Amino acid sequence: MALLEEDHAFEIADAVLAASEADETEVTINCIEDRFVRFGHEGPTQSADRERYDLAVRVRFRDGEGFREAKASSGALDEASVLGALGRAEILARVASPDAGAAPLGGPVEVEGSAPSRPTQDHSFKEKAEWIEAALRRCEGESLHGGGLARTTVASRSIVNSAGRRVHGATSRAEFALTCADAGADAETVGGSASSVSVRCFVDQVDVEGVIEDAVTSAVRARGPADVEAGPMDVLLEPQAVAALMTFTSGMGFGARGFHEGSSFLTGRVGERIFSEHLSVADDPTHPDLRGLRFDGEGTPRGCHPLVSSGTVHGPVTDAFWAKQLGLANTGHSPQQPSTSGPSAGHLVVAEGDLSREELLDRLGDGLLVRQLHYVNVVEPRELVLTGMTRGGVFRVRGGQVGGAIGNLRFTQSLVDALGAIDGVGDRAVRVGSLMGGELVAPALLIRGFQFTSKARS
Repeated sequence: MALLEEDHAFEIADAVLAASEADETEVTINCIEDRFVRFGHEGPTQSADRERYDLAVRVRFRDGEGFREAKASSGALDEASVLGALGRAEILARVASPDAGAAPLGGPVEVEGSAPSRPTQDHSFKEKAEWIEAALRRCEGESLHGGGLARTTVASRSIVNSAGRRVHGATSRAEFALTCADAGADAETVGGSASSVSVRCFVDQVDVEGVIEDAVTSAVRARGPADVEAGPMDVLLEPQAVAALMTFTSGMGFGARGFHEGSSFLTGRVGERIFSEHLSVADDPTHPDLRGLRFDGEGTPRGCHPLVSSGTVHGPVTDAFWAKQLGLANTGHSPQQPSTSGPSAGHLVVAEGDLSREELLDRLGDGLLVRQLHYVNVVEPRELVLTGMTRGGVFRVRGGQVGGAIGNLRFTQSLVDALGAIDGVGDRAVRVGSLMGGELVAPALLIRGFQFTSKARS
């Protein structure tokens, strides 16, 4: 299977629109090609070469000032399956409760097209096996067990509706992740474990050698951690640790629903400087390390949208419904509809600063270098109080010099306070992912007085 070309996707969607009896109809076609290999210290453990189509039909019948709406989907694109989905959506919509708050479907727009990366699409299992072989060989040389993931994915989305909207785009993603650990189930707890990952838009940009070197070197350095008492400490968070915190701002902080409900840090603060002047954040699908679709789940165009400028927060991101509800512009941040989750900022970019790693460590002075955070959860949404623990190597820093490893620590920290206590930003931002999901572009951040509450070692 190949990803659908724009003309083919539009042809399928037009046939649905022509057959629809509804007042408004929207067709969304997603296509994905995904190849991956998971591996452990003895070699590959799971692999798949997956191809999937998903067509969704959303229909609406006018009812007074609102719409009766329903959606149905099909995993196949033959005529019978597609029209079957349309028929189900029409049946269900006629018995749905009318929604007076629904905004009409958007009309024609101009969006920048995007195409998949052919080398990423064609990346073979043989090439992935070469990545894995190099990683396991290096791990064996340091008496470490290695495991991880080699993956390439290309995807396309097409949205066509009865109001004249017709958009199409494609994305590519390649990833290599490696976790190294001393033998034994308690390696993550007692030390001798570290992870690294490279996620890029194009497979030839994946830094396989860098991932291997980073993970292995850090795991060796993390052996034999010392105890340290919990309490507020100055920290240098590496980008992956930053991602584990910042992903919670996407919908809960910057989204219009939380803003309206009063559970967002934006509520009552738009235009105020609530974070450090060192912090600027945008939602930017045009960033070269993200290259997202130039339209949202409703087909609304989107581009670089400022969220925080030198610590000052802008208004929330919106979709058609929340723009109408709040009297704001539609910023193009809708999920696929219908959805109760509300709009979110899905392409976060934390702006680079001007400090090298050595300068950040020198400014830190005495504190901790934290590589990763995991099991992060929300305690209180308004100030985004988060709790979780360190992972993958925590190292004492004295006089700007990185020293030995310390044991993992638990934390409970308001992210609003933490982002207000930033005292330095790294000069190199990279695409990173949270261990609990979500990706963004972020540099290292120096934060004063990060609240560690207890030891995490058993």
